[in-house]
Amino acid sequence: MNTLRMEARLIDLPLAERFTIARQTWTKATSLFVEVAYGDVAGWGEVQPAERWDETPTSALDEVVAVDLGAFSGPFDLEALGEVLPPGSARCALDIAFHDLAARSAGISVRELVGLGVREPEPTSVTVPIADPSTMVERALKLSDYPIIKTKVGFDGDIEAMRSIREIYAGRLRVDANEGWDVGMAAERLQALAEFDIELCEQPIPSGDPDGLRKVREASPIPIYADEDVCDSKDVARLHGCVDGVNLKLRKTGGLREFIRCVAVARTLGMGVMIGCDLDSGIAITAGASVAPLADFVDLDGPLLLTEDPYPGLEYEGATLRLPDAPGLGLRKVPW
Repeated sequence: MNTLRMEARLIDLPLAERFTIARQTWTKATSLFVEVAYGDVAGWGEVQPAERWDETPTSALDEVVAVDLGAFSGPFDLEALGEVLPPGSARCALDIAFHDLAARSAGISVRELVGLGVREPEPTSVTVPIADPSTMVERALKLSDYPIIKTKVGFDGDIEAMRSIREIYAGRLRVDANEGWDVGMAAERLQALAEFDIELCEQPIPSGDPDGLRKVREASPIPIYADEDVCDSKDVARLHGCVDGVNLKLRKTGGLREFIRCVAVARTLGMGVMIGCDLDSGIAITAGASVAPLADFVDLDGPLLLTEDPYPGLEYEGATLRLPDAPGLGLRKVPW
């Protein structure tokens, strides 16, 4: 009789260059990879736990290995995880792995499994991290063939950096403050940024202040999207009226199942949806791209920020995401 089996490991992913946001800098990324097998079929998941959410790679690994697989009736029991683990990194890694396993077992892709057929996602943005202004402009120049850039802001001199980038980049621009401003500063800087034709701004102020977000939104000529303030569908509902939309990440929602619920709540409330990522390999990014057709804005550039994508699934044609025509996530290489 077949039974579910699981293995999990932490693996470091080298970055192509230093990656800095308003509150943190990375020189490498550490992903938690999970394999869930049933009979001779295996599925793979990935997540990058974040200290910002009181998680570490080790704590997420401990959560995963403590899960009792006896709680699952088989490879298609995709709802059981919601009863076993809360939203977050551990559930995300397992959720992706179970979706990959279920789809492989059925001989269909993950996007078909979740009912999205062959719908294609919007083009992805590519990120310009915080650095000295000349380095940020140089990075933007290298990305001039991409239609969308997301620039990190929330630092002294960010307006001047954005002015220099806009002078040499004619494409679509988004900004992400990563909680880097207070309410007054956010209102002031968003007014100044408006002249650069910015599509949206992510998380302008520290999380936990919905009234502050509402004030920023009312003062801003640029649409405001929550990121650090939103994890699950309850958070989406709580932010109604405070922001124009939400940036959802599989790590925060705990995987694809809750991501889809979040989108449903957002649409019911008339909110926009963005899908984001971490410094992930192709495993997590392909999972995200499988549900990305549900989003208005796509930010799935993780593998482009690595030295190389060690575990590719989807392919990039510039900013276009090409999902594999293969069962599951269609991974071309797996960690072990």
